[in-house]
Amino acid sequence: MDKRVVENKAHLVGPIIRHRIQDSLFYKEKLHLTNELSIVPIIVSQVHFIAGTDQTGRPSPFICCLLRLLELEPSPAIIRLLLKQNGYNEFKYLTALALLYYRLVYDAREMYALYDEFIGDYRKLRIQLKTPKFENSLPVHYDLIHMDEWVDSLVVEERVVDLTLPYIAPRSLYVERGEADVRVYGGESEEESYESDSD
Repeated sequence: MDKRVVENKAHLVGPIIRHRIQDSLFYKEKLHLTNELSIVPIIVSQVHFIAGTDQTGRPSPFICCLLRLLELEPSPAIIRLLLKQNGYNEFKYLTALALLYYRLVYDAREMYALYDEFIGDYRKLRIQLKTPKFENSLPVHYDLIHMDEWVDSLVVEERVVDLTLPYIAPRSLYVERGEADVRVYGGESEEESYESDSD
């Protein structure tokens, strides 16, 4: 069964993490009474990195805001507005959050179309490591990725930020059915790229 087909979209977040989020101080103080409009300033001002839960199980502002969006179930028009921000793309973590929401809620064909829009976006994002890595004997808790890597992980990976993503079929299947465009790499289609590699 497709995980997206649930009455309450909040259930796309597993029960253990969902309850931790709802019990967290951040959720209770900042998000509990928000609506589709009032949540946006919270995301912009409070979300400064991508993460699920940390080593202690404490949920990040990023995943807290994701759950609240799932509870609110904004219309597709509002999600597009969060993605594009009227064409300015000023708030990158708002975009990253909306991309994850899109991946969880909408079907593969729509996600692959969105993928093509953002695979050329190279804005830097901080992502929190589950366990710190050490550089020069000092713990490093964050890594840098780019928006294109983030959108790629949403299509390729089975899990991101402690969430199991709904199954997504390979793009080639939708291309064969005429339900998705062939991905283009720098002016060369995916099929042309494969053929030139074979030569």
